[in-house]
Amino acid sequence: MKITKHLHSCLLVEDAGKRILIDPGNYTFEEGGLDVGKLEKLDLILITHEHLDHAYPPLIKKVLERFPEVKILANLSAKNFLMKEGISVFTDNFEGITLADAPHEVLLGGRTAENSLLNIFGRLTHPGDSLRFERTFDVLALPIQAPWGSAVASIEKAALLKPKIVIPIHDWHWKDSARKKMYEMAKNYLAEKEIELRGLEIGEELII
Repeated sequence: MKITKHLHSCLLVEDAGKRILIDPGNYTFEEGGLDVGKLEKLDLILITHEHLDHAYPPLIKKVLERFPEVKILANLSAKNFLMKEGISVFTDNFEGITLADAPHEVLLGGRTAENSLLNIFGRLTHPGDSLRFERTFDVLALPIQAPWGSAVASIEKAALLKPKIVIPIHDWHWKDSARKKMYEMAKNYLAEKEIELRGLEIGEELII
């Protein structure tokens, strides 16, 4: 199995004569993390859930322009989301690949989404945005940082499940541009509760 990371949770997996793209999201698109023009073959796109950092319609459409016969496999919620963008999706399992329910971790305000854990060719587990699963194959794509969790919880999960190999994913949030977006999200959320957030930059003073 060959696994190539293309930023955040987007992986290109090559095994059993198939090439599979997982979770092509907006961060991958916006930062040029995947050069679609260099892909020579693609058989399948897998989507764990509908959030834009995992399923970005402009990137998916770009892939489909190059590979119009590619099938897309996703859960029902992601299917409905993508079909509104004119993208066809199927929800049946693909040979050697299964989708299993794995609850999305809770975001601010109790928001969540239907999330699927991917089991690929008996070798790779990709849980999307969930740490609520009890088994993994030898290779675990581990979401290691997110608005909904912590690196400590993620790493402890891997330690408990004992895969042979951990591939950190969902780590765009540690970039400086992401930090500022996280400040903004928290600021807007707390403002609804009449709490002010001030995201101080290096050397910036706050006088109260």
